[in-house]
Amino acid sequence: MFRIAIISLFFIGCSSTTQGIFNKPKIHVTQPEITVEDFKGHIEYLASDALGGRSAGSEGDKMAVEYLVDFFKKAPEAEVTLQPFEAKSRRMKATPQTFNVIATLPGNDPKLKEEYVVIGGHYDTTANPKMRFISFKDGINNGADDNASGTAMVLELFEKYASTKNHKRTLVFVLFGAEELGLIGSKYFVENSTIDLAKVQLMVNLDMVGRLDEEKNVYLGGVPTADSLDILVDSFIENSNLNVTVYEHTATGVRSLFSRSDHYNFYKKDIPSLFFFTGIHKDYHSPRDEANLVNYEGLKLISDLADKVVLQAANQRDRLQFKSLPKQEDSEQSPMRLKVSLGIMPDYSHSGSGMKIESVIDKRPAKQSGMKDGDVILKIDDTVIDDIYKYMEILSKLEPRSTVKAVVLRGNEELTLDVQF
Repeated sequence: MFRIAIISLFFIGCSSTTQGIFNKPKIHVTQPEITVEDFKGHIEYLASDALGGRSAGSEGDKMAVEYLVDFFKKAPEAEVTLQPFEAKSRRMKATPQTFNVIATLPGNDPKLKEEYVVIGGHYDTTANPKMRFISFKDGINNGADDNASGTAMVLELFEKYASTKNHKRTLVFVLFGAEELGLIGSKYFVENSTIDLAKVQLMVNLDMVGRLDEEKNVYLGGVPTADSLDILVDSFIENSNLNVTVYEHTATGVRSLFSRSDHYNFYKKDIPSLFFFTGIHKDYHSPRDEANLVNYEGLKLISDLADKVVLQAANQRDRLQFKSLPKQEDSEQSPMRLKVSLGIMPDYSHSGSGMKIESVIDKRPAKQSGMKDGDVILKIDDTVIDDIYKYMEILSKLEPRSTVKAVVLRGNEELTLDVQF
């Protein structure tokens, strides 16, 4: 565990990498206001081509960590910890070293300051695609939404609380590395925690919060993980301008997301956990996920809601009592290994029969078969598609170059389409 004195030594070797490449936004931790301009500054730097992506162990990873540490260090009362770990993953031949960046703001209540609220998100991206005949610039996974957006929100909430100091419980901000390799950073944190996990009141995870749509849809997972968590969030949601879906982990499709981000490792340690998310989109895990596509006003709206939830959890006298999700609903099963991909983005707000398509990706099997945005997949061969689990189950059994018949609902008409993988 490296404390702040050792952090400065680590970065002597890599601080020069940012000189003359990109002008960092001015770092300040002095104001209580969360602003659109600050969101832009964070994301435009973290998701800039200058970093070359932020995959685990890359130069961009180190540059991002340097930026995060510099930001947290601007608050004199913050204890900043750099937690290095080896990101062992079956997805990579090498084992890169990467980091969790942790900043702790002590609470102001003599008793409650011994308890914690954790606010987190991952800062890394997927690796750049290995494509031929493209320029380096065109092939960078800059990860503006996934997850510079959540990283920026963690930073802005930190800045606000460092200024106002109006939290009774201690606040712990964690930016996780190697999430994209299998939630490795958050797993390492809960197994080597800098705090007593038994004293954590709530974990709030911010992952992909940068694409608020015109209907202002936000998905909030984890509300059933504590007996009174619904009471805590309901009044804030009612007074918000957001269209918040508080899913019960039984809704078609959206429940599968609960095990796919860093809060899940806290949940498995019996810690109430919330997950803010604005949805999957066609630019997900691709070089198209750029800063100019982020909804910065939307980030401000979501941060206002997250702020209220965090402060309520930090300041209320009562402890939240953890409640486990029913076994069949907590998505604890290992992700299915798929040999084929249809090339769609699911509509996670869909609650009817079948699996609704949010968007169809160009030059992929779904597009080539004639599927369109808004179609609902009802059946693949003889398998009825009840939800995203059944969809993934049938895809896990298919081989490349196989052909299936898919029944889709388009408006009021059922169509049968030939799909070639």
